[in-house]
Order: sequence, then C-alpha cells, then structure tokens
Amino acid sequence: MRDFWETHHWPEGERRAHWHVLFDDQPAVHNFARAHAEILSPHPELSPVPVQWLHSTLQSIGPLTPAQAGAVAAAGQAALRDFEPFELEIGPAQAIHNAVAPAIYPEDRISELFWTLRRATEGVVGPEVMPKAPDVFWPHMSLAYSNTQWNDDELARALVKLRPSRARMTVTRAVLVSQQQLWRDKYIWTPIAEVHLGQNLQHIAVAKSGGERL
Repeated sequence: MRDFWETHHWPEGERRAHWHVLFDDQPAVHNFARAHAEILSPHPELSPVPVQWLHSTLQSIGPLTPAQAGAVAAAGQAALRDFEPFELEIGPAQAIHNAVAPAIYPEDRISELFWTLRRATEGVVGPEVMPKAPDVFWPHMSLAYSNTQWNDDELARALVKLRPSRARMTVTRAVLVSQQQLWRDKYIWTPIAEVHLGQNLQHIAVAKSGGERL
C-alpha cells in the first residue's frame, strides 16, 4: 500500500470546499466502521478516520470566497430540486492502493448525484478551476488512510474474512463544506450549506467576511 498523504498534501492552512455525503446521522454506518476497529488499530501504518469525520466525497472544488460558496450552494439546490432521495449500501471494506475503503452500491444514483453537482458547480466557478473530472466516478467511504508505503497483504486477508453486514441508508442530502486537512491524520470541516434532495436549500453557515477563502 502506498502513502496516501504523499500525494494529497495541501498547503498549510488551506481550506477547500467540497460536496459530501455525510454520515453523522447514520448509526448503521458508524457501527460498520467500528466493526473494523480491531483489525485496523494494530497497524500504525494507518490513519483511521474517526466516526464523526466519516464521509463520501462527491466533489472536491477548491478554495471559494464566501460569495462563490453561496452561489455554489444555490446552484446545487436548483440542480437537486427534483432529485429524489435514494437508498445505498456501504461495504465490504477493501485495502486499495492507499487506503482502506468500502465501496458504495448501487453506483448509478450516487454517480448521478456526483455529475449533477459537478455540472452545477462548474456553472458557477468554471470547469477550468475544478479538479479534472474522472472518466467514471467511484463512490466510496474511507475508513483509514495509509501513512507510509508498506505490505498490506495480512490486512487485506483479514478484511476478506471479516465481512460485516453492509450498512444501509437513505441519502437525503448533499452537504457543501469548508474542509481542512490535518496533515497525516484526517480531514475535518465546517458545513457551509446542505441541500435536501427534492427540497429547498438549508443554510448552515453564513459566509465569512471579505475575500476569506472557505
């Protein structure tokens, strides 16, 4: 397994806006993550994601001014006004090239959510400032990031044997956050706004002063 942080190093203090699916109100997802703690904890090569910071990234955007963040939130709300909530399952977890990450199924609706928010966000900030769009969106939730290069064969075998029940949930919202990287540890964020699928925009945080980036 490779070092996740080596290729995901943000400038110190930088905050980047992201669209996320969050799991703060999903006990089944929390239980799924906790079921892996005994397997993950013996490995100092891993930086486990605390339950309160579990997330599935829909779209990385980058630094935004408060005005841009408000416009992105409004564009997301307009784009998702008729996008109905949907069911998904998380798991099983697998050791990938730089993390332990369960996939999310089925992929079609959450991928559609990604592309809808991608187009809406591009309409505000422009496609040239966005990270390159993937050929195929891969929905996932990271349980731990690798913090070095190491042989993870033993971990991979343990994950195959564990196989806890998949976590089931209904996706009802997409959350725009101002995200910060705690180097070689985890990501944390402050919510900017959330969009309830098929409903209206619910503002959580009011834009900050002047040209401060979110």
